[in-house]
Amino acid sequence: MRLRPYAEQDRPLTAELEGDAEVMAHLGGPAPGGRAESVHERRVAGREGEWYRTILADPDDEPAGVVAVFRSVWEGREIHELGIMLLPGRARRHGLAAGAVRLAVEEVRASGLVREVHAFIGAENRAAGVVARRTGFVNHGPCDVDYEGVPIRCEHWILRL
Repeated sequence: MRLRPYAEQDRPLTAELEGDAEVMAHLGGPAPGGRAESVHERRVAGREGEWYRTILADPDDEPAGVVAVFRSVWEGREIHELGIMLLPGRARRHGLAAGAVRLAVEEVRASGLVREVHAFIGAENRAAGVVARRTGFVNHGPCDVDYEGVPIRCEHWILRL
């Protein structure tokens, strides 16, 4: 597997991810009309100090999902947050999530711009918690976050770089 910068060609991937009930189960459900478009535009535009990457699965290099480290605000201060979404079925196997997280974190670490990365994982999303633990994140306990206007009970994970 490999990562490449998220691009205009990833619009259908984002629409598929944001509209999938299984993918969005821990994020308040499938995106209402128009949200996938705004998410795509935000990813394409990017900002300095943000990394949006498309996950390409070997051997076919078909897009399997998106991994990102982006700026966010937590408790009144700017942080860098990690998020990952994988297509159901074909993409959730063989350590693809952990591999994508490791590659993204290596790129962020190499930049020297970020001291720690946060992840807010739905409290019921056990698989994502396992990936976080396997990739070096430490669980700092439960918290409540707002995802696109939807309140979600999460576990707050932090990776110090």
